[in-house]
Amino acid sequence: MSWNNDTSVAESLAVMMQKERSVYKSCDYLNGTSGIHGVIDEEDRTKMVDWCYSVVDICQLERETVAVAMDMVDRFLSNKSSTVAMDVRRDRFQFQLLTITALYVSIKITMKDALGSDFFASISRELYPVQEIEAMELILLQELSWYISVPTYVQMARHILTLVSIHAHVTFEQTKWAAILDEVEYQAELAVRDYHFVTQRPSTVAVAAILNLADRFSKDESQAFVRAILSVMDNAEFEFEAIEVIIATRNKLYSVVYGHDYTGDGHDNQVID
Repeated sequence: MSWNNDTSVAESLAVMMQKERSVYKSCDYLNGTSGIHGVIDEEDRTKMVDWCYSVVDICQLERETVAVAMDMVDRFLSNKSSTVAMDVRRDRFQFQLLTITALYVSIKITMKDALGSDFFASISRELYPVQEIEAMELILLQELSWYISVPTYVQMARHILTLVSIHAHVTFEQTKWAAILDEVEYQAELAVRDYHFVTQRPSTVAVAAILNLADRFSKDESQAFVRAILSVMDNAEFEFEAIEVIIATRNKLYSVVYGHDYTGDGHDNQVID
């Protein structure tokens, strides 16, 4: 597989990790709201994520636009001092409008073929007219101070895997690296659906997804793969979360993907060859 220069990849990853620690952060904005009438819940969020995925699939767009959209939604709702965010948290209609608008913005900033606000108005059967979508767009951008270029789980994973490939004392075929990335992307999409990961740093989820693949190789390959991951994490300029946090996130993600706790025997995974 053709990888970029080690230094440029490392510098890019360091910048993304600095952003995730300073700007692109979300809190547990649903904490303490369970059972309160009218307040959105985790199921509302999951339903809207699935709706977003259905839209991008029908339009044959990149699924990662959903991750960008939901990051905007989560950060918007995490602002506990914002009366606008508070109102949206208490109104499912406004929450749906916010998510539709975030997807509209995400597609506009990440894809060549943008979908207009009229398209989203039409697929909502004019429940959310163009004027309301565009008004919410301005509110969303202002509330986020125009910080909308989020480092996603997959972007982080690609950079980390690039560095892993350089540090690993094992050579994987290009097809195997592609399979690894496919599996990471699949796990990342499930993480976007799950409210638990809203408060997790993208780099933490990315490493968790990569570690979940360690059992997919032969014993020697697996050991070299894990050593390479730890070598990347040991670089002081990146400031990864503590290994205990990453392992806990890895276990949670594993249970989301495979439906039960991590056992370490690799029986749920097919070997990547």
